[in-house]
Amino acid sequence: MSNHTSIQVDADVFAFLQKHARPFVDTPNDVLRRLLLGVPEDPTSPEVRMPALVSRSEVSVDGFVNELLRQKFGAGFRRRMPYRMMFESTDALVYFQNFNKESDHLWYRITENPWRELQASTTSAWICLSNPAERFAYVLPIAEIQRHVERARWARPYLEVNIDPATSRWTELDWHLDEFFERLQGVSGGK
Repeated sequence: MSNHTSIQVDADVFAFLQKHARPFVDTPNDVLRRLLLGVPEDPTSPEVRMPALVSRSEVSVDGFVNELLRQKFGAGFRRRMPYRMMFESTDALVYFQNFNKESDHLWYRITENPWRELQASTTSAWICLSNPAERFAYVLPIAEIQRHVERARWARPYLEVNIDPATSRWTELDWHLDEFFERLQGVSGGK
């Protein structure tokens, strides 16, 4: 009989867990168990023998974020504390969630505090769901997200986001994001 306890993690810790997860295989607990307790992966597991979906072509998240901000929103942004990936200017608030691996499934979570701040913004507010490794992002206006959240009757105080890049569909909201897709060229590599 196992004893389960729920914990909350901030966006940076969640992003770290995503970065170290095997897509479609690991739960957050699996990642923590492997990294904190040194529990090796089961070499007989069929998932471990499958070809990896992740390449070593990761790019600098900061470089990607800065370039997307510049190309899509212009200059004059500063980091909005206490968030590492929330930026504000005099007329926009932009929050990034990054999944920095080549994958056929994207997974993000916008936790309660940043989601609340984005909804309360008096300027235009945006969420950028990015994949720097593949040099693209979905750049979503908060007003449009709110409309789909209400339509889907999403009642949780945070947003869970699972996207199939082949169809650009946000599963939880049954929302196709094609019109919000942005591809960046010329973003520098390296971690």
